[in-house]
Amino acid sequence: MGWRATSRATSVALLCLGFAAHAEDSGEPTATPYRPTISNPADLPVPGWLELELGGLHVSGADGADLDTVPWLLKYAFDENSGVLFGGNAFDRAMAADGRHISGVGDTFVEWKQRFPIRDGMGFGVEAGIQAPTAPDAIGIGKPAYLVNGIYSVDLGTAHLDLNLGGTRFTTRTLGASHWQSTWAAALSRPITDRFGAAVEISGTAQRGAGHSHQALVAVNYNLSRRIVLDTGIALGLDHAAHDRSVFAGGTVLLGKLH
Repeated sequence: MGWRATSRATSVALLCLGFAAHAEDSGEPTATPYRPTISNPADLPVPGWLELELGGLHVSGADGADLDTVPWLLKYAFDENSGVLFGGNAFDRAMAADGRHISGVGDTFVEWKQRFPIRDGMGFGVEAGIQAPTAPDAIGIGKPAYLVNGIYSVDLGTAHLDLNLGGTRFTTRTLGASHWQSTWAAALSRPITDRFGAAVEISGTAQRGAGHSHQALVAVNYNLSRRIVLDTGIALGLDHAAHDRSVFAGGTVLLGKLH
């Protein structure tokens, strides 16, 4: 199973999202997409509604290695300021430059999310949780890891800015590398028309003893309906040693109200 199979899985998922659009009521609330950017907004989905994100990602490494993943995320908000995130990769496939590959289900995580509103259109958020090693050791983290992320979101006229700063605390590490990997991201998005929108993002990671990485991302989204938002885009590694190229597509859908 490679990029073609990953693309088929994504196509099936988007087709299911499309069928779901016909079941919506015009008075229903709107979806709150976190994808396709790495950064998350401080906002939670509509309270009481279960929201699903699903997509496909293909990374072409500068060293000739490839990676295919099928990321997924379930989101549920108890109220406007608190909720849970449960997600991971439904499938991972890593191929080395010499053709060797390994595949399987990816790692899984669960996080608590808390929002701290400041005023209309501005707020802080905190996400904290644990990542479980459900993937094979060769493509996963191997042992549990702890996650934390701080968020600042603000509306800038018709545009929206999300700033994220956090990281992962691994319980296992490679020789010479620290247990902590920091991450940051800054994404700016805005609508283009009533249905189309666009986003640009710069992000990076740093880990003492293991180096750092940076990437730039450009994406577009399409509001298929109030409950369904589709997206696609590309990302490029900015480091001299790793000009990785990524393409992705997916969607966000409000599945239904739980209470």
